[in-house]
Amino acid sequence: MIANFILWFLILCFLLLCIYSYRKYNYWKDRDIPYDKPYLFFGNLVFIMRRSVWDYCFELKKRHPLDYVGIFLGWKPVLMVQTPELARKILSKDFEYFQDRFLYSNATDPIGSLNLFTVKNPIWKNMRYELSPMFTSMRLKMITELMNLNAKELVMKIKRDNIDKKKTVDLKELFSMYTSDTVAYTVFGIRVSILNDQNSPLWYITSHMVKWTFWRGLEFTLIFLMPAIAAILRLKFFSAGATEYVKMLFWNVVEERKKAKNENYKDLVNHLLKLKENLKLPADAGSELADNIMLAQAAVFILGSIETSSTTLSYCLHELAYHPEEQEKLYNEISKAVNENGKDILDYNNLVELKYLTACLHETMRKHTPVPYLDRLCQKEYTLNEHVTIERGVPVFINVLAIHYNEKYFPDPEQWRPERFTSYSEGDNLNFTFLPFGEGPRFCIGKRYGMMQMRAALAQLILHYKIEPGVPYPVASDPYAVLLAPKSDLSVKFIAR
Repeated sequence: MIANFILWFLILCFLLLCIYSYRKYNYWKDRDIPYDKPYLFFGNLVFIMRRSVWDYCFELKKRHPLDYVGIFLGWKPVLMVQTPELARKILSKDFEYFQDRFLYSNATDPIGSLNLFTVKNPIWKNMRYELSPMFTSMRLKMITELMNLNAKELVMKIKRDNIDKKKTVDLKELFSMYTSDTVAYTVFGIRVSILNDQNSPLWYITSHMVKWTFWRGLEFTLIFLMPAIAAILRLKFFSAGATEYVKMLFWNVVEERKKAKNENYKDLVNHLLKLKENLKLPADAGSELADNIMLAQAAVFILGSIETSSTTLSYCLHELAYHPEEQEKLYNEISKAVNENGKDILDYNNLVELKYLTACLHETMRKHTPVPYLDRLCQKEYTLNEHVTIERGVPVFINVLAIHYNEKYFPDPEQWRPERFTSYSEGDNLNFTFLPFGEGPRFCIGKRYGMMQMRAALAQLILHYKIEPGVPYPVASDPYAVLLAPKSDLSVKFIAR
């Protein structure tokens, strides 16, 4: 009797959920907006952990080559816009309606929710203003000197491990080491080299970023695409171990500086300590909030500096290996600059002037876009056009891949052609057709930093090595990754010049 009651109760609950889902999944149909067919309970997320988010965005623009299309993240309706004109509206022109991101940002995870990438307004606006001086040309020129030193270490590590010992190179891991060494100094003022097999405190934090495990991928997927579930499960943007280690490292550096009484440090820790004094917080906010804000910026800078730059460099070398003519053209540009300047390490100004090198990186970010979509949350009812009104609380995603692979803007988009960007000037988004760093007030604040550390590494590698293919040309994306990452080790063959 009890068993029958439980069975009928479960059947009733299932039927009610089906009815609820049916009503939810009529959201876009009721508004006469084309949409991607949802599946019960999961909406359009049935692909997770089997295919990457990158692949879903790429395939969506093929199934629906439209200006916009409705999708469902679970039961949550999301409008995916796919043209530069609409991207301009959401990201820049009408930013007042879309000031915050959609992803999970919760008080139970202060380090994950208070960083510049995830934090909501008005704290975001204040922090953006205070952090901008970290990325001035003068500061970047100083950091470029270190990037060049680390790039030389990169060249020597390749010789030791991949040429002398004939080991296969894992490009993602190799470039994560390079960027980890640079960020150790930029954030904490620690001059150490994991590339030279030294014990690096930053590598403890960053080494787990090299590989996307099933559980890390699932956690990030929920944080980015299903924030309501992430809140229920109290997920963390950074792992508990990494969070505690960042805290320990940060406060150890602070204590050492108090003892040394030296205020001439130019790293992020020093800048954040000054920011704490000027930060405008609510009157009832305690010192813990200010401390968490500082720690959050350090943590997200580590992640942001390493993940996308190491991915872009990996794919760029892979493309150059399969494009020997373009590789030779790049080598000629670098060697000419070296001969003209009479030095084998190019400084900040020299690197900026390498137009073809920059074009190679930009074309790589167009074809192998690290972040496939940009997310914003509608904060008040907004009229997109005469047919579409977006309600408050509805997320809007910009399908960056739909724009980067649009033949109208980039003919033969699946071909890697650096010449597309040879006349491109830094900071130009090509009328919102090129968005690897986002755009509008919430564009990536570390754009110039990321570009410079990639330039420094690529210049040294191509100057010293010829690159040949190491794996087949088509590279499958990692199904566990929210950001673009290769499914298996991406490698090339280095041949000394």
